[in-house]
Amino acid sequence: MKASTIRSALEGHGWIGLFISIPLFIVFWAGSLTLFYPELKAWSVLPHTLPHTEFRSVSDTLPLSEVVDTALSEYDVDTQERMFVVLPTDTLPLYELYLPVKQNEADHTELTSLYVDPANGKTVAPIDSFHLADFLYGLHIDLNLPLGDHIVGIITLFFTVVIFTGLIVQFKKLITHFFFYRGSKATQRYQLTDMHNVVGVMSLPYTFMYALTGLMFNLGLISQIVTLLFVYDGDRTALLNDSGFPKITESYAGIEREMPDLDALVASWEEEQHAKAHSLRLTNYGDDNALIRIIGQHETSFSQRIDMTYRVRENAFTTELNPSERNAFADGTRFLYALHFGHFAGLDVRVVFFILGLAVCGLIIVGNMLWLNKFQNNRSISQRFKRNISALTLGGCAGIIPATATAFLLERTLAASLDERALIVEAAFFLVYGLSVVAAFFTKNRLKMISVTVLVSGLILALLTFVDVIFHSQAIMQYFNAGYKNLFSVSFTCLSFSCLLLWLGLSLLKKGELTRNTVTNH
Repeated sequence: MKASTIRSALEGHGWIGLFISIPLFIVFWAGSLTLFYPELKAWSVLPHTLPHTEFRSVSDTLPLSEVVDTALSEYDVDTQERMFVVLPTDTLPLYELYLPVKQNEADHTELTSLYVDPANGKTVAPIDSFHLADFLYGLHIDLNLPLGDHIVGIITLFFTVVIFTGLIVQFKKLITHFFFYRGSKATQRYQLTDMHNVVGVMSLPYTFMYALTGLMFNLGLISQIVTLLFVYDGDRTALLNDSGFPKITESYAGIEREMPDLDALVASWEEEQHAKAHSLRLTNYGDDNALIRIIGQHETSFSQRIDMTYRVRENAFTTELNPSERNAFADGTRFLYALHFGHFAGLDVRVVFFILGLAVCGLIIVGNMLWLNKFQNNRSISQRFKRNISALTLGGCAGIIPATATAFLLERTLAASLDERALIVEAAFFLVYGLSVVAAFFTKNRLKMISVTVLVSGLILALLTFVDVIFHSQAIMQYFNAGYKNLFSVSFTCLSFSCLLLWLGLSLLKKGELTRNTVTNH
């Protein structure tokens, strides 16, 4: 390969990587945490539900039909609208109910989401109060910004270019220098270069898979919008019908009909379809034209979703509502989604993906440091621009650690009944993150700021551990003994990261003191 081609690829790799570095860092950081979305969700909710939860055998829990009827009697639900029921899982032993509740205004409903105890049918807490897992998921897919999914799509496109340009630069040395690291005797620039190359090559299959699947998700969304506007003139229903996603509707008859036993219906469906049901959609519930849609996962395929609709008056899953041929486009999309979020794997592979995700975050930081070192003495680039890039790298990357730790702490300590609880957690995250970025523009000692940021993050997580031990240890151990170990696992992980961050922060402070003393003595 020509030297000029390699130089061009290197320039493109550096500049493109530089401009997408901060949002890409956030996407990978949040995505790494989102790999444990079910565990984080359970960790947020369960300690606040212990007073209402009794651990009984499955035969002692209330029938699902009774749980739904209880909710309908407590709330003024518009049964002509669809209701959603998410079934308990091995991670979260609660029902999730999404009910279209009538408001004071005529013909106006508002979706009310509730956690319901399957043992007694009591409402435990509003789902919207516990938003940490969904907030992190939003950071990953759209940065929690308006039109953020399009922004992430463009970033993913450029990230794919960065991967290919990096391959061009390293192609000749890909095998011979697979794990080439010159160690502490080399200069800082060579150490950073080796670190960047080693992590980049070792994480290549991981990053390529994420870039490819992320690109397909986001560009697919953009192409759908273009098709909807220019081909279907904004007719979303026609687009969904032609794509194999027809919206199943049924008019309200106004004639009461007894509903089937939902537990028996789900059990029969699971046996026939060799699947595990995870949610129900109830339309016109209690009416002659009632529909019950069951959605679940095939037992032998990690990406094949089974989605069927039951017509109550015919007592059957009619062929009219359930096409005999599967939707290839939907199956392909779900396969990519399952691959992207590690649904094909157990906890062990997700842990590996988590470590690789954090390694890519480090790769991004090192890449920016290399750029800054390379152009340190380049007078064609203004000093202000270089200082801004340095500050953005410092604040934009380091600041997300205390921001995340703060969000975890507030998610644990704020009362479940507190109004706007989720908003407080999110606002605290952005406040800490914003202050960290601003502080980076005014700091003169970057190493000291990094050490202080890491120490503060460690202290916040240590406080979180203290809160768990004092206020939630009984709940954690009771759920642990009942087989729900996620609370303990997440809390123990937070404790481990607290110890790691405190050790790292103290080491960096000590290193900074030694460097300062050396400079003073000379």
